[in-house]
Amino acid sequence: MLQTLDAPVPAAPRHTPVDLRDPGWLLQPRTLGQALRERGPVHRDVNGTWLLVGHADCRAAMQSSQLSRDPRHWKGYASVRPFVAGSALERAAERFMLFNDAPMHTRLRRVVAAAFTPPAIRELRQSIAAACDELLDALPVHEPFDFMAAFAQRLPVRVMCDMLGLDEGDRAQTQALSDAIAQVVEPLATRAQRQQGAAAVEALTERLRRQVAARRRSGGSCVLDRMIAAQREDPAFDDDLLLANLILLFIAGHETTTNLLGNGLLALLQHPQQLALLRREPGLLPGAVDELLRFDSPTNMVARITVQPWAAGGQVIPPGEMLYCMVGVANHDPAVFDDPLRLDITRVNNPQLAFGGGVHYCVGAPLARMEAALAFGALLRRFPTLDLADPDAEPRWRPMINLRGLEALRLCGHR
Repeated sequence: MLQTLDAPVPAAPRHTPVDLRDPGWLLQPRTLGQALRERGPVHRDVNGTWLLVGHADCRAAMQSSQLSRDPRHWKGYASVRPFVAGSALERAAERFMLFNDAPMHTRLRRVVAAAFTPPAIRELRQSIAAACDELLDALPVHEPFDFMAAFAQRLPVRVMCDMLGLDEGDRAQTQALSDAIAQVVEPLATRAQRQQGAAAVEALTERLRRQVAARRRSGGSCVLDRMIAAQREDPAFDDDLLLANLILLFIAGHETTTNLLGNGLLALLQHPQQLALLRREPGLLPGAVDELLRFDSPTNMVARITVQPWAAGGQVIPPGEMLYCMVGVANHDPAVFDDPLRLDITRVNNPQLAFGGGVHYCVGAPLARMEAALAFGALLRRFPTLDLADPDAEPRWRPMINLRGLEALRLCGHR
């Protein structure tokens, strides 16, 4: 997701292009996505980026080894320098496993995956459950509260800080730095926002550099310790690579899970029968999390770059082109999902694409699923009644169409 508002706009294609700056993509993405899908499976946006909207095309593109994840293969990369030329953000982003292909991606993922084995994830369960309880204890009982500020934004940051062994006092500032850096995957971010992200990378890199040095001296068994141990097995895996991918883990683990919690709870509150069913049958939580991921995806776009002609939707996309797999739209494809506009926490056939696909499938997906299930379960147990504080008010969305999430979610609850 690298196109910026400062990118040169190519000549308009023969068909009407899509403008991702249309407010509808923020406010009514399902409506616009449905209309786009009915027009055809492949589209262009006003900047010339290709958009895939069908589930089959998105899944095939994300799984293909013939497409690249490295933005440097995009024909506009050298002229646009989307990460801010020569900045710490550019240097870090070019080292992210997210933006590399094999063999570099394979090396990077091997070190990161060492921290996300099934036993390692299970070890986090108790600490995540305790964090949920502590945050819920702090919520007011008889007055409205903002679920996003008081819980959804705090829990993922706490989990990531605990995984990396960061002190409790670092959480608020680390969250702010992560928020700024997250613009790296937002296609409509302005140059000023990316410059803020570049400054945030410098600050977070130095914080993590000190933490890596401290963990090397003291040792331990947190996620960072496991990654340091895996790094020793690859002499070419230097600290610049390690620090860049620690930053990637933080923004991926924080931003997407925050959105999953906020978007998911809003969807349940807007569908009270589904919420009541989940209260009666908490065993449905694992499947409910996947349905919430599908219904209002916390990540809506996954980028790929063509390195050779690529056929999709009856068209051939030439090499050097940026294409977006519009997974938020694909997650409502009626060719795959029965009655896709309906929230159904009992849905059986649910191949949702919110975690991407292929070799770049989200390494933290099991953690995100467990974290969300524990959070929703604890919240519903603690609050037998839970309602929107102002049910007639329109939801307040952050101005981001990829990492789409709520700015605030004011609730009233009774214990």
